[in-house]
Amino acid sequence: MKMFKQFPLSLLALAISSATLSQHAIAADDSKQATQLAVVHVNATRTEQVKEDVTRQIAVVSAEEISEIQPNSVAETVKYQANVSIEGGAVPGNQSINIRGLSGEKVLQVIDGARSNTNFSHRPSYFLDPELLSSVEVLKGPSSNLWGSGALGGVVVQNTITADDVIAAGKSVGGFVKAGYQDNGDVWNTTGTVAAKNDEFNGLFAATFRDSSEMEQGNGNTLYGTEAENSTILAKLGWNLDSHQTLNFQVRRANLEGVPPTVGSADDLINGSENLIQRDVTDTHIAIDYKISGTSPLLNLTTKAYYNKSENEETPLFGGTDQSDVETIGFNIINTFDLGKTSVMAGIDGYRDTVNTSRAENPDSSNRPEPPSEAESNVWGAFTNVTHIINEQWQVEAGLRYDHFDTESADLDSDYSESSWSPSAAIRWKATDWLRWTLRYDEAFRAPSSYELYIQGTHFNYGAPGWDNVFVANTDLKPEKSANIELTADLNFQNVFGKDQLSLFATVFKNDVDDFIYLNVVTEDDFGAPPSCNCITGTSTHLNATDAELKGFEVGADYSIGALSASLSYGQTHAKGNTVVGDQVTRDYLAGIPADKWVADVNYGFWDIDTKAGVRVMHVSEQDRVPAADAEATEYDGYTLADVYVSWEPSTFAQGLKIDLSLNNAFDQNYRVAWSEVYEPGRSVRLSAKYSF
Repeated sequence: MKMFKQFPLSLLALAISSATLSQHAIAADDSKQATQLAVVHVNATRTEQVKEDVTRQIAVVSAEEISEIQPNSVAETVKYQANVSIEGGAVPGNQSINIRGLSGEKVLQVIDGARSNTNFSHRPSYFLDPELLSSVEVLKGPSSNLWGSGALGGVVVQNTITADDVIAAGKSVGGFVKAGYQDNGDVWNTTGTVAAKNDEFNGLFAATFRDSSEMEQGNGNTLYGTEAENSTILAKLGWNLDSHQTLNFQVRRANLEGVPPTVGSADDLINGSENLIQRDVTDTHIAIDYKISGTSPLLNLTTKAYYNKSENEETPLFGGTDQSDVETIGFNIINTFDLGKTSVMAGIDGYRDTVNTSRAENPDSSNRPEPPSEAESNVWGAFTNVTHIINEQWQVEAGLRYDHFDTESADLDSDYSESSWSPSAAIRWKATDWLRWTLRYDEAFRAPSSYELYIQGTHFNYGAPGWDNVFVANTDLKPEKSANIELTADLNFQNVFGKDQLSLFATVFKNDVDDFIYLNVVTEDDFGAPPSCNCITGTSTHLNATDAELKGFEVGADYSIGALSASLSYGQTHAKGNTVVGDQVTRDYLAGIPADKWVADVNYGFWDIDTKAGVRVMHVSEQDRVPAADAEATEYDGYTLADVYVSWEPSTFAQGLKIDLSLNNAFDQNYRVAWSEVYEPGRSVRLSAKYSF
């Protein structure tokens, strides 16, 4: 906590000391030109922008970085980002992403501009094979003014490959084939892609298959639940109607078969073969995009209509079949235009979620949770964001969004309706050529899910007949709301020690969350010994807590000179709120908050042999900020992981070939992520070969 309180002063000191360094270096050699970094574009702001022009904190993982990491899942692509971590254990289909202490339904997932509302109870939500990604963006902090409900903690944007990504410049046809292997878990993955384009049409077809067996933990024990098969197909077709209009179609279908833990994650169960179930998930996405621009200075219109369906079939421990399906129909309409020094974005969007569930019909399947068998949620919103450049030094930004949402359940014959306003504002000051300050304020909300509103049935049994803890539906839940303020300093220097470039950033934030939704479990401690009758002896109800406070900071640096590149980042999030145990409410640390994390990466290009080699080290601190009121809470040890990676891409022969080799968790550490009961995989050797044509 002392470190957090001192951070604003440290931020100022960083700016002053860096300025002194920069002026000294430039004075020493003003004629040298710095190494120029590639321009990075982002889509997390709902329109394509240059990252350095965005006033929000957005981490971008490029296709090159993804190939170096060789991740087993989408979540693994962002695990090295400051204040971003993975929850749910090592089973790829069960993982979720935590941003600044918030996760699950509090983090919105977007794929190619369309919402993916597949997060349902303990079911999986990230199905896309990382081999199909061109980049991943993490928008940190509340973002409902752009994306609506669910963007309470941030947004994870996945951009899939396009024809332009796989076709070489000057060619009309291209593609690639790729094969990879990981020794820990005997993981095989193959990918094939072909694309073509001309002045009028472009198209792409890609398919992936990934097969994994049981992995091993750092101590040599078997890590149960990692056996899985995952196949994905992706098809895209684009049509340039004329010089101003384009029409694009996309179809994506993923199938995931595996044997995950009963509750779908490693957070609540110990590692063991007796806790596994059979799961088969089919995720289907269809979208059509229409764009028009250039016919008028006031018209730069993008529209999208999309359909998602996630079908989740499970065989519980006692047999039978559980079915949990989530279907989404949605649309986006966004227009952007400039009026002098003022840029305007305005749009409307909406979606309908339909949740259908059924539970196994089996004598042994009684006394189980009963999510809504049929529930429907409708959400629509209208939003605008205006940016005005006052002069070369000052820029202001303001946004406002209105959302209306309603939910109904056939089981309870109940309707739920609410609305919310989400304002935002930002001001940027370019203090010098090398220093920019940005101050942002954002409000966000998350509407309660149909599961939280309408869940009934038995939560768990205490070990005696009729001695059950039951879910009690709560149709009076309020939406979660957050108000976040953050200050960022961006520093960019050239010619510090030669023809080099140094970039630094530092952000301090404070996010206040009201009406935080949590599950209040009244346990046997409040009832004593089992009664002789079959009756309710405990309840589990979703309730609203108040005044949860998450605050922290993140700093980072990127340096490049010649063939050498290095980066360093640190992220810290602390959180306190109202912890409820039974009928007692206390102010305490919140559970589920990630530990502090350092990440360092150094790589060098041996271009005479077409090789790039690097080392990545991640140190995660001990997590001892646990709720004192929770008797089962424990402290989690810190750990340090080291990865070594090498890429070889010959330029004189076998052109088009690229080989990536990485040694992940090189020292075979046996570790677990805070709040998880299961230890993670040990050392793994990952090798892939890609041939582009």
